[in-house]
Amino acid sequence: MAADTTLAQATGTASQAAAPTAPVAAAPEAKTNFFSEGFKTLGNHHVVDVMPFGEIPLPYIFVDHGSFHYYASAESLKESGIYSTNTDPKFDPEHTIETSPLAEKGSVVRLDHKPIGLDLSVTSNLFFLGFAGLLLAIFATIAASKAKKTLIPSGIRNLFEVLIVFVRDDVVAPNVAEPFGSRLLPFFLTIFFFILFANLTGLLPWAHTPTSSIEITAALAVSTFLITQVVGIWTMGIKTFLLHLTAGLHEMDLSVFMKAFLLLIMVPIEFMGIFTKPFALCIRLFANMTAGHIIIVSLICLALLFHSIIVGAFVTVPFAIFVYLLEIFVATLQAYIFTILSALFIGMMVHSAHDEHVHDNDLPHVPDGDHLAATGHGW
Repeated sequence: MAADTTLAQATGTASQAAAPTAPVAAAPEAKTNFFSEGFKTLGNHHVVDVMPFGEIPLPYIFVDHGSFHYYASAESLKESGIYSTNTDPKFDPEHTIETSPLAEKGSVVRLDHKPIGLDLSVTSNLFFLGFAGLLLAIFATIAASKAKKTLIPSGIRNLFEVLIVFVRDDVVAPNVAEPFGSRLLPFFLTIFFFILFANLTGLLPWAHTPTSSIEITAALAVSTFLITQVVGIWTMGIKTFLLHLTAGLHEMDLSVFMKAFLLLIMVPIEFMGIFTKPFALCIRLFANMTAGHIIIVSLICLALLFHSIIVGAFVTVPFAIFVYLLEIFVATLQAYIFTILSALFIGMMVHSAHDEHVHDNDLPHVPDGDHLAATGHGW
């Protein structure tokens, strides 16, 4: 019996060895998503990519548990043994952050998953925001130095003077009454030139557009929002400013019930209107400056997707150049739109304060266009 069992095993082994081995199916190669990889270049990073020369690391600066920390790169951050980046496999073993399109990649974290106190790290958007500010300071200084030497404008000084006069005479003067127009002119010039240089900086090779970050556009919109409310309170007073939210219902000859009913509707609407204006400024600038770069990246990815020189030569290159030239126009246009809308919002608050002043003095109503002269009060 034992001999038969041994013989059967030997026969089975021999037959298995003689049988042809079934070919093992090769694992399918993962297809590269060119669009996903291309859109990653538009995000906010902790390095400046100067492909094909490599990457320039940006410093990590943060405050944690009351102490200040500085690391020159992600490698030195990981060597600490306490801190790392959120894309580190030790912190994120399942790579959930890498697959999330909304997460900021490369930000500083603690390996024990405790929160970081205050992150002041320099990112690519912040780096090019400072670079745009530096360029503006250099060119403005050159223009100012030329103005001291001669009264005849030329070169960069001539360009600056043309833009300054344009903002003063065609943007601020028609929309913001005096004396606020003259007092706030430096603010309007600052946001115009700063947004213009930030937009144009993003068109340089290897650069990022700072205004394609919603945090930066939100900060610019908040500055306009704060000045608008300060001007309103300054001109109207806090009591009249708050009553302005009733849209004049408190002065209408209505029954108590109807007035209370309408106030419940109008006050929230007027209060929301205070915030919709800066929100529109923020989203408009962010969306317009992001859209052009998305189109250019999509055109480049088309050539990579089809692996076609014809698509690259006759579709990608011509249309990308056209969109790039259009982006130069859009960069200037968006600086103008942000500035003129800011002037309109602030000017509306000044004129509203003037209308309240006219009404408080019980002056008779006169046709539009003559009420400023009829009051005898000039701003």
